[in-house]
Amino acid sequence: MSKLTAVVATSLTLTLAGTAAAAPRTTADGILIRDEQSCGTRQEPHPGAVEITPFISGPRTVYLNRNGGMYNVINGATSSATNSASTVAAGDGRTHANAVIPALESTFDWPKIVACVKDQYKPYNVTITEVEPVGGMYIEAVIGGTGSSTGWSASSGILGVASADNFCGVTERGIAFVFATNHRGIQRADDELCATIAHEVGHLLALEHEVAPKDTMSYTPIASSVTKAFLDQNAQCGTMPNQPQQCSCQTTAAGMTNSGSRLRQFLGLRSTETVPPTLEVKSPGEGTELPPVFTISAKATDNELVADVTAYLDGVAVGSDTTGEADMYSLSVTGAAEGAHTLEVKATDAAGNVTARSMPITIALSATGDTCAVNAECHGNLCATATGGNFCTETCDMANDACPDGFACDAVGGQTICVPHDDGTCSASGGNHSGWLILMLSVGAVLVRGRGKSSRAIRSRAPRAPHR
Repeated sequence: MSKLTAVVATSLTLTLAGTAAAAPRTTADGILIRDEQSCGTRQEPHPGAVEITPFISGPRTVYLNRNGGMYNVINGATSSATNSASTVAAGDGRTHANAVIPALESTFDWPKIVACVKDQYKPYNVTITEVEPVGGMYIEAVIGGTGSSTGWSASSGILGVASADNFCGVTERGIAFVFATNHRGIQRADDELCATIAHEVGHLLALEHEVAPKDTMSYTPIASSVTKAFLDQNAQCGTMPNQPQQCSCQTTAAGMTNSGSRLRQFLGLRSTETVPPTLEVKSPGEGTELPPVFTISAKATDNELVADVTAYLDGVAVGSDTTGEADMYSLSVTGAAEGAHTLEVKATDAAGNVTARSMPITIALSATGDTCAVNAECHGNLCATATGGNFCTETCDMANDACPDGFACDAVGGQTICVPHDDGTCSASGGNHSGWLILMLSVGAVLVRGRGKSSRAIRSRAPRAPHR
């Protein structure tokens, strides 16, 4: 949001159906704190309003972040890449360094909410993803908490606010804060949360508030409007039918706005072709046993354009690639839980057509002595490296050595771990153990140089029967 749009009208009372009206509450500097179904994105009518900066129509990416994170609300530009939001998103107008937004509560139906947001933007040239893009420009909607961490009163009932650097155009790296906790207890809470996400993202895509109850940019709760969409019709700017106001940005004739028209202007329409993409999962194979950290390799093509290839583990998005290299896409998965899972890979084209492939896989931690790349792969959560390569290890007790064959408990850098030994004996003083140089990957520094012989073998991981 630009500095020109940092002032808010001072008369608005809005409550949900069936609740008692409350007097408007304001902060010390007069900024209105709206009640339920409230959007904190402030706008100011401008006489003879015009677009401040020309923007090019084209595809955008929106990242839906339900995991929370740390954000800096600062005096400066908004950047989803660095988790920095301008102070227009702050309830008190002040800076809030290291504001922590908690993860979305499990009481909400996240898959339903994601599908709903995608449906809201389905006609337009926008990609909705649950995996944070590695690079490029993208808009982020972080969903969780009450907003108190960014200066909003805990009793305000604020549902969302957009940190827009230019209200009349696309904020290419904008951040929308959607305060999910304040949606609990609202009628049709999942639908209302979807509407708030779409509403706040809409501000980052150059949309103003509208008075039409069924428009997503209206304050009217979905329990009253029944449905919400970006309507392709002219409407007065404002928040409710009885609360119109002058539009801030370039408008239609008669000083109105049109959310559908503006999305076409700034995004363009999604292609309407119906040919789905092709998809071949190169690896892993069906029934494969994998560590918690692994990579998926897939080949995807389309007659027009592949928008993204995304991996899901038991229905939860765990990795995505929106660029690829030629027709090949690589998706990194981390932190997968042990046990049997269903891995699904989906290729989506620019028109929204989807091709999916699914397979059973098993996630298993590696035993001590197995080769590894990172700590998370190992049963003991320790991956070390020696002159012969990386291997899993574990902590142990010198007085009760329970290390597997070929390993013995030894002191390494202030802790005792299982290290390779020729005869399996345990010797804290450096007896008959192989010469080795151990680097604990979790620390990133050499901890100890062993003495004695110079040869040692690291076991390769023995193949296990797949779980089905």
